[in-house]
Amino acid sequence: MSTEDNAAMSGRDPGSPSAQENEATSSQSLSERADSVAERFGKSDWIELAAAVLLAAATIASAWSAYQATRWGGVQANSYSAANAARTESVRSSNLATGQRQVDVASYIAWLQAYADKNENLLDFYGARFRDEFKPAFDAWLGSVPAGSAPEGTPFTLPQYVLAAQVRADELLAAAEEDSAKAQSANQTGDNFVIVVVIMASVLFFAGVGTKFRHQAVRRFMISMAALLFAGGVVVIASLPQNVGF
Repeated sequence: MSTEDNAAMSGRDPGSPSAQENEATSSQSLSERADSVAERFGKSDWIELAAAVLLAAATIASAWSAYQATRWGGVQANSYSAANAARTESVRSSNLATGQRQVDVASYIAWLQAYADKNENLLDFYGARFRDEFKPAFDAWLGSVPAGSAPEGTPFTLPQYVLAAQVRADELLAAAEEDSAKAQSANQTGDNFVIVVVIMASVLFFAGVGTKFRHQAVRRFMISMAALLFAGGVVVIASLPQNVGF
């Protein structure tokens, strides 16, 4: 149906000033509404976009931090296990060294008694049965004075007296301490990644809830808080060692 027919049915002339004014008013009203909607969207679309970006990025960062916390938890457990095993072996080696030292001391005391009794046969008997690790120290001790006299002190204080079992025990103990320190460091790193997960959860809260408010100032504040927290979390992640696991 044409405009003339509508105008005829309504009893109005489509070319009359009244009809033209109505059309102009209607067009102006639609234009104002469109401008109003565009203005409102222009004020809020960047907030919606920022919130969406922050939600996605914070979710990824949170997942990565949780993965890292799990990985470093595994490092902690393995390191503590290695430390305990090294300590156990260290104790065994230390006990072996203690037994060997007791044998050396007993042999040395017996030799001194034979020396005091001037029993050459016993001197040769005990001297031939010294342990291989004790002989270098004993020879160095005995050779520090002229033949026929007894030196001061004992061979056990000389640097030549070295027990391989005791050296092994010390090495294992040092390795255990190193593994223990590694476990403690891994535990702290895992805790730091858990903190990042909490930070990213706060980002999700501020970014998700911030878009629900009508007031632009509140929305901007919430998004700004989310952005600041996200930036802080990213800085923490960048400062921590990463354990990829493959």
